[in-house]
Amino acid sequence: MKSKKSKIPLCPGKNFFLKSANDLDPETFRRLVGRRSRIFVKPEQGVVKTKKVRKSLEAGIDKFFEKIHMGADFLPARFLTDGATKSDAVCRIKVGGDQSPRGYGTGFLITKNLIITNNHVLRNQEISATSIAEFGYEKGEELIRIALDPDRFFLTHQELDFTIVGCNDSRLDEIIPVQLLRNPATVTRNERVNIIQHPKARKKEIAIHDNKVLRIKNKVIHYRTDTEPGSSGSPVFNNNWELIALHHAGWYEDSDDQAINEGVRISAIVAYLLNLYRNGSRRNEGLKAVVDSITDTSPYLGFFDVFGVENPNDSQEVEVPDFQGTPDFADIGFWNIEHFNNGITNERVNDVADVISRLSMDAMGLTEVQSEALDRLIDKLSESGDNMNYVMLNVPGSQDIAILYDDDTTDIVLRGDIADRHEDRLNAKTTSGKTAFPRHPLFAECVVSAGNQTDVKFIMIVVHLKAFGDAQSRSRRKLASEKLAEIIEDIRQNENLPVVLGGDFNEQLDNDVLLSLTQTPDLFAMTADDSTTDAISYVGNSHRSLIDHIIISRDVVAGDISGDDAAIVRLDTSIRDFSDNVSDHVPVVFRMVMRGNGGLVIPGNGDDTQRVTSIDIPDGSNSVEVSFR
Repeated sequence: MKSKKSKIPLCPGKNFFLKSANDLDPETFRRLVGRRSRIFVKPEQGVVKTKKVRKSLEAGIDKFFEKIHMGADFLPARFLTDGATKSDAVCRIKVGGDQSPRGYGTGFLITKNLIITNNHVLRNQEISATSIAEFGYEKGEELIRIALDPDRFFLTHQELDFTIVGCNDSRLDEIIPVQLLRNPATVTRNERVNIIQHPKARKKEIAIHDNKVLRIKNKVIHYRTDTEPGSSGSPVFNNNWELIALHHAGWYEDSDDQAINEGVRISAIVAYLLNLYRNGSRRNEGLKAVVDSITDTSPYLGFFDVFGVENPNDSQEVEVPDFQGTPDFADIGFWNIEHFNNGITNERVNDVADVISRLSMDAMGLTEVQSEALDRLIDKLSESGDNMNYVMLNVPGSQDIAILYDDDTTDIVLRGDIADRHEDRLNAKTTSGKTAFPRHPLFAECVVSAGNQTDVKFIMIVVHLKAFGDAQSRSRRKLASEKLAEIIEDIRQNENLPVVLGGDFNEQLDNDVLLSLTQTPDLFAMTADDSTTDAISYVGNSHRSLIDHIIISRDVVAGDISGDDAAIVRLDTSIRDFSDNVSDHVPVVFRMVMRGNGGLVIPGNGDDTQRVTSIDIPDGSNSVEVSFR
């Protein structure tokens, strides 16, 4: 805001700030600062555990932005062109239209046919039906005036102060919408924000100076920047032009006569939209289009978001650490990246980093990798704030096995002692003298802690069995399956931990090759049901098949993901030339859920083998008797 005396409508003041917005708890805020600081000041430490460290990192962020704030030459050259692309999607909203104007606001395209603005700009369908959006209302641009179409889609929320309304005009086809983002860690204190707006209904303007973020709350952010009446509904971006907030109010601080603005965090709006869609109350094409456009993930929630751990009665989950009292979980995946060796191109490293970042697993078993390639991958991931590490098992040739893990949430220790204990089994040979395991499995103990009240502990086994469909190769895999079943039985008796086995088995489950694993009473093949539905994980050529699997011990509880327990992530359907440029396999992932302490887990039977019942054991009891009728 520039003037305290302005009386133009649609510019709420301090009285309009969200009363339900709360400060983040210290742990949540430390995690956010730690993640954002990696992009700018590259701290050595992983999880930020103390207030002192958090303040030090914030000071580093502040110094970084003070440096670039003194001159635009410290910003990348694409800053202006990227900003211009975002600007094309911003429009002036004439509330009530030409005949009975009630004021002006700002809005922007979020999909081809949907515009978002504030609830206090477009309160209802009746007002929206008479209002006009004007794109290109700026010097040198062709003005595109379109009528809003609430009959196509209309959704509003008074508390979060947003309205999404339909529009329909082919002239908008060339405009790239602004993407809604799930990630709540796109900004922290002392960063700069940029706002594209129509202040006082003037032609489009941008504020990129004196724009420091002052406070992060669970649903809003506060920042200093120049806005005026008419700026309501403007997009608020960080310096990477990522959408972080929807501007909706501001006031002047009498003590220093400086404006303080409030924007509703986009992550809070997206959390509401996802819950609304998942709960089925607004399953229509408009909302589906919005949900489908959200391609990123929260680094706290991962690929599955709140599936498997959500409280269906709670529609306002905006941060993972707010999941107090809900099941603790770990997200686990397996992926054959295909020849991800030391000679790969930077382009392929970038493509793989994008996949890993979007999946946001706690631990991911990888095959066909090498150390130098993984080192480059980790460096690339750090540019977006991901703090990854890996453990590796060197196997003969250039197709090593590794576990890539989130260093903020997970601790991994290689368990070479398990391999040593079963050296004879791992060196077993078929009757024709062929080794069952040309590449030995990787054994590791995993502990997923951050964000959980109780650690999620398990033994993870990553395999890459011999390829080819000849009888000799199948005999190798059959023997490997038998030996793995024996090793897992021993682990279960000696380690007293759940087991997660996965990777590239190079074999389908519609035959007897892996029978020793799939019919062991203590094990459950999560991909068995997928094998009967023509699902595929190998996408390389005409012989596509489901050969990547996850097999778990029956004390593992899998989160219910859209009625299933595991996900085959068909990236080949959403990423162009995926099998040529990224990998001939797609990842297979699942969510491992702990349903609390002191419980007895009983496997189901028949078609419900993946489901479990948890029976609480009373305090002081040391045994339980269960009978089935």
